[in-house]
Amino acid sequence: MSKHPSLHGQRGAATLAITLALLIGMLVTLLAANRNLLIELRQSSNQAQAAAAFEAAEAGLDWAVAMLNADARIGTDCKPSPLATQSFRERHLDTALPAFTPRGVQPACVRGDAGWNCACPDSGVATPAASGAAFALRFEAGASDGRLRVVATSGALAEHSASIALQPALAAPPAAALTVRPAGLAAEPFFAGLFGLSKAQWLRQPAVRQIDCRGDCGAAIAVAAGQGATLLALPGDLTLRGPLTLGSPERPLLIVAAGALQLQGAVQLHGVAHAASLAWIGPAATVRGALISEGVAAGDASLDLQRDADVLEALRTRQGSFVRLPGSWRDF
Repeated sequence: MSKHPSLHGQRGAATLAITLALLIGMLVTLLAANRNLLIELRQSSNQAQAAAAFEAAEAGLDWAVAMLNADARIGTDCKPSPLATQSFRERHLDTALPAFTPRGVQPACVRGDAGWNCACPDSGVATPAASGAAFALRFEAGASDGRLRVVATSGALAEHSASIALQPALAAPPAAALTVRPAGLAAEPFFAGLFGLSKAQWLRQPAVRQIDCRGDCGAAIAVAAGQGATLLALPGDLTLRGPLTLGSPERPLLIVAAGALQLQGAVQLHGVAHAASLAWIGPAATVRGALISEGVAAGDASLDLQRDADVLEALRTRQGSFVRLPGSWRDF
C-alpha cells in the first residue's frame, strides 16, 4: 500500500527548512568571521601606521640634533648649497642671543622611494605629504639659556619631544689673552678645565670640523670657515702665514692643533687658538680673543694680542654641540 502524498510533501518542506536554517547559520558564521577579519586587518593597519609614525617622530628628533650640529650652509631643501648663507642652526634659531630664541620656522621631511625629502623654508611652516612616513619639527625656548625643546610630530598619530642643551665650545674662557699651562698641571686636566671635556671627547663632538692638514694650513682653514665651520681641529703642527684673515667678531673661530702653532706675518684672527706650543714672528699678527699653549709660548714684540670678552663669550654661549638631556624625552 503506498504512503499518502501529503506525507512526502511535509517531509520535503521540513528538509528544506532545516537546510535553509543551516545555510543561514553558516552565512551568519561566515559574516561574523569576515567581520572579525576586517577588524583585525584594520587594527593591523592602524598599528603599522602608528609604529611608522612613532619611528618617524623619533627620527625627526635625531635629525634635528644632527642638523643643529652641522656647520654646512643649507638651501630650502635642507642640503648644503654654495649659494646659501645660513646653516640649519642659524636658519631656525636666533644665534645672536645666548638663549637661542626659536625663529618660528618649522622644517619637515617625508620619506619617498628614494629616501627622505626635506624642506627648510626661509619662513613659515613646511607641510609634509599626507601619505608615507613623515615628520614636522618645531623648536621651543628652553627653561634656561642654551636649552631648547624640540618637538617632532608625525601627523596626528605621534608627537615626541626632548630637551637639548648646548655643550659650549669653550666652557671656561681663559682669564688672560695668553694662557700657558702651569708647570705643575698635566695637559689633560689643563685642557678639560678650559673646554669642559677631555681632549678626546671634545674632538669627537659633531660640531668640530676635522681638517687633515699639517704645516701651512691657513688656506684650508679659510675654506672651512667660509663653508660655515667655527670649531676646527688639526692633527699636527700648524703654521698660519699672512696676509690671512680668519674669523670675525660675529663668528669667531676656535682652533685646536695637536702640535705646535706658529704665526708668521700679518695674520688677523678673531677667536681662540690652542696648541701644544706657540710661536710668532713679525710682521705683526693680530689676535682678538686668546691664545692657549700647553707648552712654551715665545716670539718677538710684534704680536698684537688682546683678550676680547665678546669673542670669548660667543664661544662660550653660542658655539658648540647640542646634546639631548637624559630624562627629557616624552611621547604622546
